[in-house]
Amino acid sequence: MKLLHAQGVIDGVEVDRGAPRPYAVKLVSGIVRMNEDEAAMFALGAAVGAFGGAARKAL
Repeated sequence: MKLLHAQGVIDGVEVDRGAPRPYAVKLVSGIVRMNEDEAAMFALGAAVGAFGGAARKAL
């Protein structure tokens, strides 16, 4: 998530370990709360969406 934030794919991320959905991802449309599994799938999808074209060009 820090990589996605550094690259400008997401606007920010906060982690509250005590919450049932500890990951709060800030997007243009608002804040989305996720559990660990949802955050992992989100990160994978966001990375593929953001960097997939660059990876295909290298092949």
